[in-house]
Amino acid sequence: MAIPFLDCAGHRARVSFPHVSNRTGNRPALLAAGFALTLAATYGPAVSAAEDPPAPADLSLPPASPVDAMPAPADAAEFKRLYEAGDYPAAVLQGRAILAEAERRKPVDAEELQVALMNLGLVQRLAGDYVDAEATYERVIDLLEKSGRLTNPRLARAYAGLALTYYAGRRYDLAVPGFEHAIALSRRTEGLFNEDQLPLLDKQADALTELDRTSDALQAHHYALRLVERRYGEKSLRYAAELVALGRWYTRVHAYDSARFTLRRAAELIEAIEGPDSLELIGPLTAAADNARRWLGDPKALAEVNDDERQFLYHEPATPSLPSLSPGMIQSEGLRSLERAVEIVDANPDAPPGRVAAVRVQLGDLNQIRLAPDRALPLYQQAWQVAAGVTEGGQPLRQLLFGAPLLLYYAAPDGWSRYAARPAEEAERRNVELEVTVNEKGRVSESRVVNDAGDPYLGERTLRAAESARYRPRFVDGQPVATTGVRFVQPFYVLREQSTDAHAADEPVAPAAPPPEDPASQSVKEPPPPQGGG
Repeated sequence: MAIPFLDCAGHRARVSFPHVSNRTGNRPALLAAGFALTLAATYGPAVSAAEDPPAPADLSLPPASPVDAMPAPADAAEFKRLYEAGDYPAAVLQGRAILAEAERRKPVDAEELQVALMNLGLVQRLAGDYVDAEATYERVIDLLEKSGRLTNPRLARAYAGLALTYYAGRRYDLAVPGFEHAIALSRRTEGLFNEDQLPLLDKQADALTELDRTSDALQAHHYALRLVERRYGEKSLRYAAELVALGRWYTRVHAYDSARFTLRRAAELIEAIEGPDSLELIGPLTAAADNARRWLGDPKALAEVNDDERQFLYHEPATPSLPSLSPGMIQSEGLRSLERAVEIVDANPDAPPGRVAAVRVQLGDLNQIRLAPDRALPLYQQAWQVAAGVTEGGQPLRQLLFGAPLLLYYAAPDGWSRYAARPAEEAERRNVELEVTVNEKGRVSESRVVNDAGDPYLGERTLRAAESARYRPRFVDGQPVATTGVRFVQPFYVLREQSTDAHAADEPVAPAAPPPEDPASQSVKEPPPPQGGG
């Protein structure tokens, strides 16, 4: 029996771990040769037959093991079964036992030990044990580097596993150099345009974006486009999918015009290849609708849509000038995109239920935002029916979509982020917390201040602003119901020892700070938006 080489599957968890050493910072200068990575499967398990060393004959836990009170046979097949079943904590126990057996062998088989460490690091990360996963990947990296096998593809995978561990723990400052090192190693061994790097390019761009390195993130997306073009051609569905990823990123960084153009290109390409009823159109259509919704919620960007001098935030030479827009046109485009997506799933009886439910929910949300709950309700109910028995990430889709009220829209108090860009010694953030009741129509029917952050005036302003909130209501047995005790948090940035200045705030300010002229020069993180629901 062989130990399955389960390389670094990329599951993201929004959890921070308390301490990690900056190993990548202690490495020699990382090679900035481009963006590449060699992970066989970023979003799921990978088994590489070429990496399967012989399995130990006796895989029982050592008697003196201090970590496992319930020893179990450390069978490689059982490890693989637990991994594939998603029982990562149990897989960690099996992985430790396999590693212990590999360490007891005399002489130690270097290949067997490395594989055992790689497998253990993987399941530790997926179990959320980022500190131990970091130590495990550090150890296998040391073994590989001391062996002098710097062109071993496993070294790139080990660095990738370490970077993914930092990424999963939201340590983006450490994840980025880890990715870059793995990328350089991968390109050296697998070629400049090996396709295995594609699944993690999105994570690389995401980590860079979190660090406000938006120009570098855009470079990562452009590299992915170039790679796909070389492999599949510019007239392929794979290229269209990469355009959709780029369009969604543009939306994220408030480059709404660029997103609109990019997603339109993707939709036109898909339609030319597969026709007007292709399910592949759902991606760019729903992304375009989301772009329109976010655009309408960004006051500064919205104020510029009719400006004859408006420029693309990330202008591309191939991008033509688009006609002037109005808020009504943006909203109409978003609505038409979703309505067309619904028509497409209705015309395709084989459409995946999860996709059908998601499209109907998104159209329902748009109607909810437009204060048309009577139009939203049948769409939500259809989604509820379609989602029966469907799971996403191991959770029932009904619960994910309708298990709690979801905040869709909220007009924040004017001036709440006025001082967000000030240094910490000049301004501070104060969170006002409310407890609200969301009725079956998705509106706030009752609210009370739980914490006014030491200023009753801020509490009063938050109470008034909460009246504008629009939610997707919670559903029970296919019907919307009222939900009490929903937590709602509104941050305010006020000057230290001059918090009364917040009382005089009368200048409209966006719920989220707009990006500067040059996003790459932004040095202050955008303040977090209000929170509520879910």
